[in-house]
Parts: sequence; C-alpha cells; structure tokens
Amino acid sequence: MPPVRRFGIAVSGLPVLSHDTGPGIVRAFRPGSVRDAISECESTMRRTAGRESTAMTGRTGNIDAAWTVALPSFGEMLRRMRDDRGLSRERLAFAAGVSASYIAQLEKGGKAKPTRAVVDSLVRCLRQWNPLSDSDIRYMHDLAGLEIEGYPTVAELRNSISADQLSLLTLHSPKLAALYDTRGNVLAGNEDWAQAFPGLREEGNLYRWMLADPAAREVMADWETDVRQAVGCLRGTVGSTTQHAAFDELMRELGGFADFRRFWAEGGVGFAPPVRTMRLRDRATGALRSFRMQVGLLDSAAHPGHIVATIGLPG
Repeated sequence: MPPVRRFGIAVSGLPVLSHDTGPGIVRAFRPGSVRDAISECESTMRRTAGRESTAMTGRTGNIDAAWTVALPSFGEMLRRMRDDRGLSRERLAFAAGVSASYIAQLEKGGKAKPTRAVVDSLVRCLRQWNPLSDSDIRYMHDLAGLEIEGYPTVAELRNSISADQLSLLTLHSPKLAALYDTRGNVLAGNEDWAQAFPGLREEGNLYRWMLADPAAREVMADWETDVRQAVGCLRGTVGSTTQHAAFDELMRELGGFADFRRFWAEGGVGFAPPVRTMRLRDRATGALRSFRMQVGLLDSAAHPGHIVATIGLPG
C-alpha cells in the first residue's frame, strides 16, 4: 500500500512522510533530529503556498490583492462613458452646463450624488456623441440613487416587452403565463391563461374583470378570498410608490363597485406572495383545477419595477 501523505517528525530512527513535490515520497530524517524535521516541514509549506499562489494569480504575491475590485460608482461610470466618447472634462461640462471641476469631483467621488437635473443633462450630452442603452440610463440613475420619474403608459410597457419574452409565454404552456403592470393592466398572456380567465384579455384590467365580469365569479372558486387578497395587494402597491397620481383613474373606476368599497374599507394590506394556490373552474367542463401561482417583478431596463410576471403551475 502506498504511504499516506502527512506531516510528521522523525523519532526513533523511523522514516516520516513529508509534504513534498510528489506523491508518496518518503524522507528519512536522522534519529532525534526533531528541529530539522520541523524546519523542513515549515520550508515545504512555504514553497507549496508560493506555488499555489502563483497558479491562482499568475504571479507571486498576495492572493487577496490580485482579486480586489472596486465597487461600482456614479463617478467611475461617468468617467468611463466620457473616455469611451473621447470627451474632455471641459467639453462635457460645457455641454451639460456645469463646471469642469464639478465633473472632476463627481468622477473622483468627492461630491455628493448628483441631482436628477444634472444626471438628465449628462445623459442628454453623452447621447449626442454615442447612443446610450436603456440599461446604461437606468444604471446611471441607480448609481445616483434616483428613481426614473414618470409612470409608463400601458402602450409603453407593451412596446418594451421583447419578442423573446413574448415567445416564452407561449413556451410555458400548459402553464398559465401572463404579464401585467402594477395597476393590473394586461400586457400579454398565453392561450392557456386566456382560457383560464375568460374575458380578461378583452377587458384589459385584472381588478375590473374580477369585480365586473360574471365570468370571474364563475371560474374563481374562491372569489371572495381571492378578490379580498387582491385589493389588499393593491393597497400595498399604492402605498409603496410616490407616484399616487398614476393610480387616480383606476381608483375612481374601482370605487364604483360596492364589493371593492367593502374590501377597501376593511383596511387589509398585503403584498403578492411569491407562491400561492388558486382554484379555477374550467368553464367548458366544470372541472375544478388547482394552480400554484408564482408572481414576481420583471426587471425591465427601461421600466424597472412596473411589469409583473405570473406563472400558474397546474397541480
């Protein structure tokens, strides 16, 4: 049996295995040479550590230092975008209506984060020399600690959904797959979803459909529970945004339904759970089916936080 590699000390003239360059190499130390044995082991450990460091980093030295990277910052991104376009600080500052020293301080992180007006001006100027993607613009606002202002229209949200994302809805069949905005407006859905919620695609809004369409009470086996939960989630959504005006029209419409006023007056608040069970009745056969509904925000570059994806897994 080949010897087991381990560190050891030579005693009583017996050979001891040392951690060396090859497997199973035995080195015998002179009897009683404990100090030499320890020295040899320590020397071998240093050589081994050096080889491992070189193999991992491509050079000798501190491994941690080789892997140190800077966290993203607004200044670092601004400098990179300016360099990519071959712009001097003075030229960008003049176009954006700020001073060159202010640009320098932003890039070095010596200034507080810029205001929305400054970020929008910088975006506008940088675009003149080279286009910026939706992801770039969102990233600049994120790094500046700013939310993108304005609430997108249903048409804008629908236009932001890519062909690949639409095809994924179809590929999810026989699962129920759909996209809504945070006000319950329907953006897209596959045929399985349309059959499970008859009339919802044509109505265009989940809340109005649940409250106004008789088909909702017919197919939703737990209509009272599900609608009460939906109203609580709407309250939570409105409370989490500063753009309350975007919900004014919807709230006026829903306020015309006695059931909505009743559920709203209860004061319940909630947020859509990541997974919940929903029982739906097949309108054609009458069969009752259970679905595990998964809900999550679609991280859109152009309109972050505004598109909700839902998937219903039969079972």
